[in-house]
Amino acid sequence: MRSTRFAFPSALVVLGAVLSLTTGCEPIDLDDFGGNPAPLSNRTCYQDSDCTGNACCGLGTNPTHVQDGPNCSGVKCDGSCPADHLDCGRCFVFCRESRCEAACSG
Repeated sequence: MRSTRFAFPSALVVLGAVLSLTTGCEPIDLDDFGGNPAPLSNRTCYQDSDCTGNACCGLGTNPTHVQDGPNCSGVKCDGSCPADHLDCGRCFVFCRESRCEAACSG
């Protein structure tokens, strides 16, 4: 005769795993962040590293493809970080639907 005393706890573990996989957060609409700057490049991107801001040192105001972005080699940054520019934690530049875009908060 088989022991069934472990069947109930095992079933709970399986049920919990299934429920955790089927529930979650709603998809995030990046357009809801507001104030997203328009992309400057129509080049196709394949990954987030294909995208950058349109100025060095975090002073960009719009996302663009790295091939259309500035050459920042040899540029010394002074550490300033104006609040209305892409970096400083305000925006995230990324590749979405093969175009460089930025999602910005406030």
